[in-house]
Amino acid sequence: MNKSNLRKWLVESKNIIKKPAAVLTLAALLILIISIAVYVNLKKQVTVVDDGKSTVVTTFQNTVKDLLNDRHIALRREDLVLPSLDSKLRQGMKITIKRAFPITVHVDGKNRILYTAAPKLKDVLKENKIVLGSYDKISMPIDSSTYKGMDVVITRVKEKLLTQEEDIPFSTETKTNDDMLRGQTNVIQEGQTGKKQITLKLIYEDGKEVARNVVNETILQNPVTKIVQVGTLGLITTSRGESFRYREMKTMVATAYDYSAGSITATGAWVRRGIVAVDPNVIPLGTRLYIEGYGPAVAADTGGAIRGNIIDVFFPSSEESSNWGRRTVNVYILK
Repeated sequence: MNKSNLRKWLVESKNIIKKPAAVLTLAALLILIISIAVYVNLKKQVTVVDDGKSTVVTTFQNTVKDLLNDRHIALRREDLVLPSLDSKLRQGMKITIKRAFPITVHVDGKNRILYTAAPKLKDVLKENKIVLGSYDKISMPIDSSTYKGMDVVITRVKEKLLTQEEDIPFSTETKTNDDMLRGQTNVIQEGQTGKKQITLKLIYEDGKEVARNVVNETILQNPVTKIVQVGTLGLITTSRGESFRYREMKTMVATAYDYSAGSITATGAWVRRGIVAVDPNVIPLGTRLYIEGYGPAVAADTGGAIRGNIIDVFFPSSEESSNWGRRTVNVYILK
């Protein structure tokens, strides 16, 4: 454009501006253009996915929170909204609302119903400030996925060490005494209780003791064994009032012999009343005896027919020997 044309254009423009109608028209056009620009810039189309249900929304709101309020979409404190409520709205944005659902957590003596939209159990515990101790038990893994109606039991477990002294009972040792009658006892050493120090680990579940285990034990004083002698001898009292102490009683077959069998025993002694023949393998020679129905005797003879559980008692006369015959008697081996 040359200088003459420029001057001409400026003159024409001044003439137009000087006209009121033209000025108003230009102003209105400018406002319209600005309004259209603002409308286009503020208008946004977004998608709201509420608990799986999708809705396309046209809005002039500025933030996610403003949009939800404008659409009267109520939220629980625990509902999860992505992106966050203070996020600026953008054309084509997708807003996802994950509705919180109830789960039950039994902990610290309470049954707590918690609403959550957290994906994992550990997230629920964290957002509700439920802290698991080192020994606490939980009814399912903390990485478990959450679901409506989930039921979780948390058992509080505590351990405590307890140190205490305990008695060590003494044992009793029994020794036989061949000089004492059966039923008689004699304490030759008194027993004494020992002492030990033990450390216990006490385990509590929800405040109740469920176990105690010994983790350390130290002997402070050893117990002293009680030693008791017990008699082994039996006692037989005859009808005449005589008493004999015996070590053993045998039931045997007793026969009888007299002088007709000889007057010298196998041990070289003269036969007399009170001499009996025995099997030395059963009753050693020289053993003092008391024979039921016969009286005191000594095993001082043997015989060819005397084998095993048989004895042969001596009588001075054949009549007594014959009267005795063959009988079963109790033979007491005396002390």
